[in-house]
Amino acid sequence: MKTLFALLAACLLSACALPFPPQNPGADVEVPVQFKVGTPHVMASINGRRPIPLLLDTGATLSVFAPEVATASGLVPTGGRRVQILGVHGIIGASQAVMNTMDLGQWQATNVPCLVRGTSSFRPGGLGSAILGMDHLRRHCSFLTIDYRCSTVELGFTRAFQPRGGVVTRTPLRWVNGLPIIRVSCGGMAWDAVVDSGSSWGIVIDQRTAARLGHAHGGMSMGRNLILSGVGGSVRADEAGARTIQVPAATLCGETHPGATLYVMPGPQRIGSRFWQGARLTVDFRSNVLWLER
Repeated sequence: MKTLFALLAACLLSACALPFPPQNPGADVEVPVQFKVGTPHVMASINGRRPIPLLLDTGATLSVFAPEVATASGLVPTGGRRVQILGVHGIIGASQAVMNTMDLGQWQATNVPCLVRGTSSFRPGGLGSAILGMDHLRRHCSFLTIDYRCSTVELGFTRAFQPRGGVVTRTPLRWVNGLPIIRVSCGGMAWDAVVDSGSSWGIVIDQRTAARLGHAHGGMSMGRNLILSGVGGSVRADEAGARTIQVPAATLCGETHPGATLYVMPGPQRIGSRFWQGARLTVDFRSNVLWLER
């Protein structure tokens, strides 16, 4: 099986300084998106340097950079106390830094807080070496749309989000530790899950939820050749007990999916990009609603 890299959600455990107001473009900004291992990446220029791909990660609070990417982008630690990033496979130290400018399409954001990892747990230049988190977008945008069908990302600034039509569903969204959370239900029980565009997988649950669903054991192993990598290190899928199970149906974001596949894996329970493929996913910061257009 081809080796895939599942990027975990990065949570800030200690707060950074708040940014100054950015230069608001005054209109919506739309940029192309590239999908790497199914996850969305946008091109952005940091501190006026050559544009680089940033993983647009709704499952990350702050933007996080590998040390080699930080150096190439002119990111210098601010000298504040070191913080810790909680990842699926452990905790890693990081230094606080600030992007003086971040140019994304027609939007130039200024003084954007970010973190620089102390060590690189990814291949140089690989998936997850530069992550664009939600904190700054949530502060300054009215909505974020990731269009998995048309390979675009749209940032709203002055207007409220309006769906374009077709089959539209919505679900309440709440924020926990800076991460967007929705409810998922299956087999008469329900749980919270992070909306995590930075994950390559679909509906991910932990072992405890799998046991409550009657799947404490069994299912299909994800194999010894699959490496799960992310902030905090890497682990073989079989060592982590990663497996898939089938359930009669799963309901989320106003949709019921018969015969759903669930991924039993380490880390927070989450809904990754594989589930959102073929749809327009919108995080409505202003109304705290998650919209799905299929």
